[in-house]
This record gives sequence, C-alpha cells and structure tokens, in this order.
Amino acid sequence: MTKLLRKGILRSIEILVFRGRSGIDNADEALRYLPISDFILRGEIDNPKVLEVGSGVKGITPYIPFQITGVDVSFSGEIAKTLTPVCLSGAMLPFPDKSYDYVISVDMLEHVPESERAKIIMELLRVANKWVILAVPCGKLSEAHDKGLDELYQQVKGERYHFFRDHIENGLPAKEELVACIRACAEKLGLSADIQVIGNVSLKARTFFMRLWITAKTPKVYNWISPFLCIFRRFLNYGDCYRQIFVVDISRGERG
Repeated sequence: MTKLLRKGILRSIEILVFRGRSGIDNADEALRYLPISDFILRGEIDNPKVLEVGSGVKGITPYIPFQITGVDVSFSGEIAKTLTPVCLSGAMLPFPDKSYDYVISVDMLEHVPESERAKIIMELLRVANKWVILAVPCGKLSEAHDKGLDELYQQVKGERYHFFRDHIENGLPAKEELVACIRACAEKLGLSADIQVIGNVSLKARTFFMRLWITAKTPKVYNWISPFLCIFRRFLNYGDCYRQIFVVDISRGERG
C-alpha cells in the first residue's frame, strides 16, 4: 500500500509540477538536469536535435520529450527508448560540424584527465549549431566536499564509490579556468561565444541530501524527499555551489 501511495504521489507531482517529466525521485541527478531541460523546453525549436556526451543509458531523456543522441564509452543496462546510443573511445566525435542544436555534457568532464578536457570542449563546440551546455562540479570547495563524501562512503559501505574516486583523482576545474578554455576553443574554431555561468546546488544543500543518500538504511527516505527538493530547486542555488552550468551561445558566431 505504501509503495502504491508513494508511486501515486510521485506521478501526481510529475504531472502537476514538472509537466510529465520523471526522474525526480533522485535529487542528485534531477537537480543537475532540470535547469538544462528547462532551458531547452523554453527554446524556440519545436523538435530540437540534442546530443549528450557522457549520457550513459538515459542521460537527459527523463526530462525532455525528444529523441536524443547519447555518446559514451559504453552502455551498461537498459537503454532509454528515446536515446540513440553511440559508443566512442577518444575525444573525437563522429559527427559533422554544426550537427546538433543543443550539445550538452552533464557531470562528465571531471571524469577525464585535465589534459583531455580542452579536446572534448573543442569537439562539443565543433558539432554544435546553436548551444553548448556544460554542467561541471567546480572549485576547491567542491573538491573538499567530494573528499568528505568519499570518506563517509568508505566508512558506511566499506568501499569507494567510483564517481567520488574519479573526481578526486582527476581534480575539479576552476570556474575561471573553464570559461577561459571555452573561449580559447571557440576562437580556434572561428566562433564568437557568449558564455553565461549559473551556480547549481548549494554545497550546504548537497551535503545534506548526499549524506542522507549514503547513510540511510533504505533508499526510500532519499527517494521520498527528492521530489520536494526538486520542487524548491531554485531556492537551493545559493552561496557556494557545487556545480556550475556553462551556457554557451554560438548561434551568432561564424566559423572561419
């Protein structure tokens, strides 16, 4: 009965508040994707071509009603019906210039070595026709946050979580460093890039729900609270934020 009640409440919230979008029972994932899906859904393109680099088996698909192309090194698990998977090793994308209206990458860049990041950004810009949207954990405070969660996870679970390990081993870029890298890559491609940077998820808020996710004896508590965090998500982007979202407008740029 409790399971059916929770499912009914969740579906009601999805329909009434999020226009049918799902995935809101996982706050850590939803809070990074919802601002990007909001941006795409507000756009003037009725059926945009969307590419997500580092998508995994579903990526942004729970949050937008469009077919997307997803690129990743491998796909483990059931692939979302609205995602067309493309396996890739290396930084070069197998698509022509200006192939996609929106090219997005969400919490992927920190999983690759620092020396490879500029190559990836260059490729994202190359295949984009209008917008590139990068969501990336940034800065020393976010590094310290991840180290604390890594230690807690080891204490509670007796092992390391691979996402935390990758963040720590590769290091998180500074916001200013990424802005400079995006501008330099755009210049090499003959593009003029307007960049807007938006803070995403307060470190204080993320500490709360990530510690809950790690320490709760059952995922039900985390899954129950996640939709309400999503409802009030705009109030969670205060102070020092864990993640920065880089919205890069290249629609007015011209290639040399």
